[in-house]
Amino acid sequence: MESTKDKKKGKQQRDSPRRSLVVIPYVQNVSDSVARIMRKYDVPVAMKPYQTLKNALVHLKDKQNKEEITECVYKVPCANCDKTYVGETGRKFGGRLQEHRTEVEAKTTRAFTRSQRVSSLSEHNKSALTDHAAQENHMINWSKAMVIDREPLRSRWIKQAVHIRKESQHAMNRDEGSYQLIHAYDRFLTRHRSVVSRTGRTEYQLLLMKASD
Repeated sequence: MESTKDKKKGKQQRDSPRRSLVVIPYVQNVSDSVARIMRKYDVPVAMKPYQTLKNALVHLKDKQNKEEITECVYKVPCANCDKTYVGETGRKFGGRLQEHRTEVEAKTTRAFTRSQRVSSLSEHNKSALTDHAAQENHMINWSKAMVIDREPLRSRWIKQAVHIRKESQHAMNRDEGSYQLIHAYDRFLTRHRSVVSRTGRTEYQLLLMKASD
């Protein structure tokens, strides 16, 4: 039979509030000190590894393929000169790039008579990229095409204008796109974009904030 002492001990255990187990990550020279302090106040402590093999080896999110990127500003360089085309799209970058390639190839692989060739040099195609390839008889370096910024529509227009202005004489573009960037900002674009201002922001970031006001 259960003794009086055992009954009293059992009653005390039932009446005492249950303490939750506290689990902390193990950090050398830190976790042990924290655990000792908590045990003084009768708080049970358990430790778990801070870095596990699973965390080190398993990455659940695969890196996004650049062709799948949407809402972006991109640039496509020429393979024969230092000219670069800067564009923007809300659709997948890979799809927009393929449209450029299809138009360029359709224009540059056609057989022209001499008079047709001269006439074609004054034509404006859908894209200034196609104009450059056709009029200069240059190849486009499709493998070097890249996404340079990602933004929603209005900010994307601003960034496209900024990148075209930064390219200056090396841009293929006929204009600066849908956003007209005033020339008061030119002095910001002549300096490196990573120069940090007293506010902690780069001058490039400040320019985008001012332009979007």
